[in-house]
Amino acid sequence: WQQHVDYTIHVTLDASKHTMAGVEDLVYTNNSPDTLNEVYYHLYFNAFQPNSEMDVRSRTIADPDSRVMDRISKLEPNEWGDYRIRDIAQDKSMVKDFSVNGTILKVTLNKPILPGKTTRLVMNYECQVPVQIRRTGRYNKEGVAYSMSQWYPKLAEYDRNGWATDPYVGREFYGVWGKFNVFLTVPDSFKIAGTGTL
Repeated sequence: WQQHVDYTIHVTLDASKHTMAGVEDLVYTNNSPDTLNEVYYHLYFNAFQPNSEMDVRSRTIADPDSRVMDRISKLEPNEWGDYRIRDIAQDKSMVKDFSVNGTILKVTLNKPILPGKTTRLVMNYECQVPVQIRRTGRYNKEGVAYSMSQWYPKLAEYDRNGWATDPYVGREFYGVWGKFNVFLTVPDSFKIAGTGTL
């Protein structure tokens, strides 16, 4: 079995502040034999803050990524990556219990997702796009204003070992298969490059 998710994402970029405001509307199908009482998301931008797990790891392990080293620790608040989750609804009912721990968002569901069933989760959020250090962010070396990967709240995978909630420290990209319908609002002068159908 394999889980499935269909995303519809509306996001608006404010290039003057390097922030995005978004609504992520997803339909999650539980193809597992288990009843799920919570779901988890990855918030990758949160790794790009001083004293994040990625920052500490990059400064303390024997073989740090030469692109990172101590660069995260030197970021100013207006250069950090940061997610602010405004609210989450499950099947049109507001979720009361959710929390962020580093790059992981835990959502305690209002009602469990039974095997073979689906649920709809709608999240309102804002985020600050970090200065690019690794894979994502603003002002990369090639002169691209925004080079974006893993830029949306990404539902974590659930498999036979349970939820894959490893914090992002530069190496985890395990996620749920699905479909994406994405609507981007950006300044008129921008050109967008990406995969998919326009």
